[in-house]
Amino acid sequence: MDDGAHLGLDLDFWDDAVGAFEPAKVLRQLERAFPDAEIDPTDHQRGRLLQELEFWSQREPALREELVRQSWDLYQTNGPTYRFVVPFPSGHRVSGGARRLSVFFRVPPGLPPEHREQLLGFLRSLRLGEPTLGADEEVEPGAATDDGA
Repeated sequence: MDDGAHLGLDLDFWDDAVGAFEPAKVLRQLERAFPDAEIDPTDHQRGRLLQELEFWSQREPALREELVRQSWDLYQTNGPTYRFVVPFPSGHRVSGGARRLSVFFRVPPGLPPEHREQLLGFLRSLRLGEPTLGADEEVEPGAATDDGA
């Protein structure tokens, strides 16, 4: 994890399992686990949807209808998307996000092991699988992907 990492729970929209995160509930749990957490109340996925709808409104009707459908489908798949920061006494600040199909932290280089364990403990407390660790993703938490995840 020394190069920075993406630590999270990522649900597969395309598998046979039925289940998703309720982002507002995740944020309540986050506040309980990390009372100093800084939560941005903006639904970033909704903001993206509104921007796209405005942009698509300037297109020809047939194309506009298809583009609006795609934007709306992505919003429904991703659901509300919120961002947050968890400050630690060590001075490290860990950013993260919560949406219907994922809850994650961007773990900065040099984060003490005890803080990593707190983040892991929080993710495990959500009871929707085992957290995974990977390279930090460049995708913003509010950004939808083409595969609907």
